[in-house]
Amino acid sequence: MSYRQIYIRKTEYLSLKNESLCIKKRNDSEELFVPLEDISSILIEDPRTTITVSLLTELSKNGVSTFLCDNTYLPNTQILPLNVHYNQLGVYNKQISLIDSCKNRLWQKIIKAKIHNQKLVASFTSNNEHDIAMLNRYELDVKLNDKDNREGIASKVFFTSLFGHDFIRFSSSHISNALNYGYTILHGAIVRSLVVYGFNTFLGIWHDSNQNAFNLASDFIEPFRPIVDYYCYWKQNSIENPLSSDNRKGLINLLNEKVKINNKLCNIEYAIESVVKSYLSYLDNRLISTLLMPELIGISFYELE
Repeated sequence: MSYRQIYIRKTEYLSLKNESLCIKKRNDSEELFVPLEDISSILIEDPRTTITVSLLTELSKNGVSTFLCDNTYLPNTQILPLNVHYNQLGVYNKQISLIDSCKNRLWQKIIKAKIHNQKLVASFTSNNEHDIAMLNRYELDVKLNDKDNREGIASKVFFTSLFGHDFIRFSSSHISNALNYGYTILHGAIVRSLVVYGFNTFLGIWHDSNQNAFNLASDFIEPFRPIVDYYCYWKQNSIENPLSSDNRKGLINLLNEKVKINNKLCNIEYAIESVVKSYLSYLDNRLISTLLMPELIGISFYELE
């Protein structure tokens, strides 16, 4: 399994040499090498970077996801491999055969897992007993397809518990910008895994927007979002607007943080792959217990500095 996320902040030339990513930094004759088989994703911030077609081709063959950033450092382009799964049509047929009653149960499980992780994060951070009790009640109250929108109500309680009553989720504040960046990194990692396992990312469980090419990733990101919220809570006093390179690097490195899945500890990138694989199993047997969900654990982010 590939495990390295490559963060290219300033460089001049990226090429392929000896089945490795060759990095030539600006104003430096030295070349750095990273074996392609070790790489899961590359994020390129420097708009002046030159990258060869042969490298892009081999990255795709190895299932590597390549992110390109705009002038605000936010990833806005993702280069994904095509035809990397041996049975894409078979997976597609399983996806389109999924009936609404199955989707309703799946979405219920996903939202329960999201609220459960929000409750855990609240206990790790603000530890407001009233808010934790409310989140616990909302988790228990999630109905099929979350028809009563416990997700939205729980998120309002959760964000207020973490960031206060003045926090507005979709504002241009430093916290919102950091949340958006972190969610984008998670979303991209999920898209990569879905493509590798042959899924059509248009076909979601709950998300079904005609303008969203990654509806399925938008479904599976939900129980993972609280890891970004968790990080931003502890780092809120050091988050800058616009995000500093340290802020961005910290959010990218969240993919290496540990979570529980199937009662075992693993990093988030592996957990994402486990969720995607379990969904493939679910499409075969239609047993809701087959679908795995991540569970967050306590993390001391200050120890990572």
